[in-house]
Amino acid sequence: MATGRMSARDLLGPVLIFLGALLVVAAIAMPFYLVGQLQKTPMDTDYTTVSTAQRTDGSTNSSALPAQILNRCSLTASRPEVSPAALTQQQRVVVVKPAGADRVTFQAGTSTRINQVQISGETVTPSADSTSGGGCLGALLSATVDRVTTNRTSGAAALGGGGSSEVQLDASSKSISVPDRRGLQYKFPFDTSSGKRYIYFDLASRTTNPLTYVDSTEIAGVKVLHFRQTVPAANLAQLRDANDSTPAGTQLSQAASWYGGFPGIDNRQKLPADLYRETTRDLYVEPDSGTIVNDRERIQEYYKISGVSGDAPQALRDYKLTNLDVTFAYDQNTQQSRASAAKDLSSPIKLYGRWLPIAFGIVGALALIAGIVLLLRGPRTPAAVVAGDDPYYPVATPDEDDETRRFDRREHDGFTDADAPTEGRPDLQKRGSGGAVGGAAGSGPSDDDATQQFPRVSDDGPRVGWSSPDGPNTGHDPEGPGESETRPDDPWRRPTS
Repeated sequence: MATGRMSARDLLGPVLIFLGALLVVAAIAMPFYLVGQLQKTPMDTDYTTVSTAQRTDGSTNSSALPAQILNRCSLTASRPEVSPAALTQQQRVVVVKPAGADRVTFQAGTSTRINQVQISGETVTPSADSTSGGGCLGALLSATVDRVTTNRTSGAAALGGGGSSEVQLDASSKSISVPDRRGLQYKFPFDTSSGKRYIYFDLASRTTNPLTYVDSTEIAGVKVLHFRQTVPAANLAQLRDANDSTPAGTQLSQAASWYGGFPGIDNRQKLPADLYRETTRDLYVEPDSGTIVNDRERIQEYYKISGVSGDAPQALRDYKLTNLDVTFAYDQNTQQSRASAAKDLSSPIKLYGRWLPIAFGIVGALALIAGIVLLLRGPRTPAAVVAGDDPYYPVATPDEDDETRRFDRREHDGFTDADAPTEGRPDLQKRGSGGAVGGAAGSGPSDDDATQQFPRVSDDGPRVGWSSPDGPNTGHDPEGPGESETRPDDPWRRPTS
């Protein structure tokens, strides 16, 4: 018993099932494996942001000079002067050591510069050669260098195991350690969600405060989540610098008259003041990559008289001297650049974590269903084997009539249709005594071939008679020899006794 060969259609079902299972497994594995490898802060991170001062809500300043700063040159004058100014904040963020498979260290250098300032009614451009302190206003208002080690996926501070957390407040090489830093900074986690709660570190006050989700919007063609953080007033004079001293510029000590005078206070009395800072921060984050596309900060720094008792004059307790009042936000070029960087990070994440798994899952499911359906239908009946194709299954060819072959075989064996039983054989019953097919006995032409005549033994003796188309022969030819004459060449003649 031979085994039939499987057709292409018979093989299609198993192939579809295998392919479908493979696609479904790939759809499940990609979000867990490939996306996990892509959701890490790049080791080659290096970008620069530029923030420009914007007009503060409710401010009467012009759009050209939207910020307000304390003119340090007025520290030696009889009265303080708060001047309108145009400011620019620049920040460069780069990945440095320590960095590895799970952690990276961000180093961020931030500087705030004065582009223009109005002094005594005249708008001037500060000299870059001047310093920001020492009683004279220079182009550089402030500068810091911050380093923090974060988790490459979550963006949270990861200080254990040799992580770094320190800040430089001036041009010296000495850094201040910030060992209790917590929360996010410079980057949000991958897959940032509006439903999760995040905390963010504020470098100026060195405090961590919660973020609140506001809404969703779009910047430069990128969908972003809007978070807001309110940093309450912090006394910056209570912070320590690298020498464990009060940071420069966070305290004043001036005569009461310099502040404008207070009821019941001698104008010559020295009154110390501490610098306070409040910040309202709006962060716009691309959720898939955790990239901050825009950072808008309303900064309010002011001096308050310190050491004021509860029975001090109300004017003294409520006194505030503006040091800085500005709203910074990324400029248009920076927003477009950060949006482009967010797309570069999020595109492969969306491709391998969302679109390809969906496509693979759908195609795989369809392939599985199609393969199962084909298997349930069963294999097709094998096609007939053509004669000669399979040596184990020879098939007769219809080249000649079966009856003719059987007749020829009988003639070859000395056996004719007249000797075969005619029951059930109408084709032989139709043959006459003359051997013709389909005619009556004695009709039709005679056959001169003696092999086509049937010998017959007579009833009255050994004489042989002949069967011919004209009827039985009596042993003599009426027109030929007499009764005793026989045909000497008759092969069917029976010898006489």
